Amino acid sequence: MSGFGLLSGLLLGLLVLLWVARWSIRRGLAAPREAEKRDPDSLGLVFRTVAFPTANGRTLRGWFIPAQQAVAPAVVLLHGWGGNAETMLPLAGPLHRQGHAVLLFDTRCHGMSDGDSFASLPRFAEDLDHALDWLRTQPGVDPQRIAVIGHSVGAGAALLAASRSAAIAAVVS
Repeated sequence: MSGFGLLSGLLLGLLVLLWVARWSIRRGLAAPREAEKRDPDSLGLVFRTVAFPTANGRTLRGWFIPAQQAVAPAVVLLHGWGGNAETMLPLAGPLHRQGHAVLLFDTRCHGMSDGDSFASLPRFAEDLDHALDWLRTQPGVDPQRIAVIGHSVGAGAALLAASRSAAIAAVVS
């Protein structure tokens, strides 16, 4: 075998090894995808399943629980890493009983929403921005009174989104 052939073979082997290592690391750090087992109906809440676009041509999915009054404040509930909308479901009932519309959704690579190349705190915040844009257009929602409650990475994303937008009335992280 010539020196060039040996060098080419070693280079190709190294490239394959690097690709496998990169794939293994990304796979190992990926959020576990858990499907929801319960929805707001399990708490006796009237809701509708929603879908709206986010970055990279992806679609986010979740649940919208409208308030009972004509125009009401709203709260977005944002899960953490490896969670989904169901993770935040225990907060939906008390918030709704206090007169809030509630939006629970799955970020990319979580629950019912589309996958993407990776998930991260900035992407959680980007998805939250799109959820807020969607929520502001809903009948019965006061766009000046929208709060966000985030858990774990969702809490960090809520703070990041609020730091970039004065349109978020309150954040609980």
